[in-house]
Amino acid sequence: MKSLTPLRRLAVAAVAMATAGATMAACSSTPEEQSPDEPFVVLYVGGLTGPYQSPVSAQVKGLEVGADYVNENGGIRGRKIVIETLDSQGDPTRAVSLLQEALSSDDPPDFVIPSGISAETLAMLPVLTRNGYPSLSMAASPLANDPEEYPYHFQTASSSTLQVASALPARLRELGAKKLAVLTSQDEYGTGVIRAVESAVDGLDIELETFQFVPTDLDLTPAYTSALAADPDYVYLDTSGDSAVRLLQARVSAGGTDVPTGVGTGMSLTSGGPYNYGSPEANENLEILVFRVERALPESEQSQLFKQFITGMKAKGINTTVSSSALSFDQIRLLAAVMNQEGVLENLPDAFVEAVYNLDVPDGYWLTISEIRYTPNSHTLTPGEGDFIFIPSSKMVDGQYQVED
Repeated sequence: MKSLTPLRRLAVAAVAMATAGATMAACSSTPEEQSPDEPFVVLYVGGLTGPYQSPVSAQVKGLEVGADYVNENGGIRGRKIVIETLDSQGDPTRAVSLLQEALSSDDPPDFVIPSGISAETLAMLPVLTRNGYPSLSMAASPLANDPEEYPYHFQTASSSTLQVASALPARLRELGAKKLAVLTSQDEYGTGVIRAVESAVDGLDIELETFQFVPTDLDLTPAYTSALAADPDYVYLDTSGDSAVRLLQARVSAGGTDVPTGVGTGMSLTSGGPYNYGSPEANENLEILVFRVERALPESEQSQLFKQFITGMKAKGINTTVSSSALSFDQIRLLAAVMNQEGVLENLPDAFVEAVYNLDVPDGYWLTISEIRYTPNSHTLTPGEGDFIFIPSSKMVDGQYQVED
């Protein structure tokens, strides 16, 4: 059995409240007793199968490539990172059950990444908070950015609020749009999308109407027809998983292809993007909001870090946009940058939080965003200019969109 890090001891202690002897045994180890030969186990709980299989698979591959990068550069205090996974099948209730079992086992993980899908992440955060586990997740729901409710959790992708705010207002001004319709899923993710757009257009001369659909409905035409009935100048769509495919089908069946339309990152991250899973007609007059790393650049303009990342990803097989994998890659590098700071492992979770607030890395260190900076009032990332961009719906090759000039 592995010796216990403070996180392992916290997890064991939480269960051992009913069995005091177990708590005493758990507390007998110290970080200094850990051998460099012992791995640093990072547990990812998420839908490896089910409706979110494509983005989750990409996330896990990115974690593995990131672990390889960190391990080549000394690991975490000399310990090699090992990525372990538990399959929630995309079910938040199952995700919580699997997480609780892992934390209460004789061999709990050193660190947990609670999915990258908002519904699952939000379901698991209360469990991690109660157990004093710090966590990182790319789930973009603004509901996860709540330092008071989840003091040990940090988003490693900008919240949907900030993604939209960084690009949508400027795009609407460029088009001269005055009336905006938003159509999104009736779930936690969709709630976050609506809040994001409302915040982004607040104070602008934009008339906004919002519409939602049940993501499990097979035919989304009625919902799309309702959105078009508002006579918008621009339609903004977002959802994730299988409903993204049906939403583009509804765009055609509802006769919406003549209205300029943008899709959010939930849809651009799904199954190779709309160009791949939507018909040619569905992609007419369509643009997508993407991370800057998703737009292909000539090799001469690629950074050495990107080249190392993409080489690792190609070895594992790229089946969707690189953004999910790139976020995971940065996520593991962020974890290592924090955990390798003096005193963090010995004083979890509070030292982890303070180390995140005071993180200092060289310019250009991150693959997916200009800067990673958190504050006690915000546990999400604020994108810089150009971190998120609208591009025409385009063909994807090796996980990047090939935009024709």
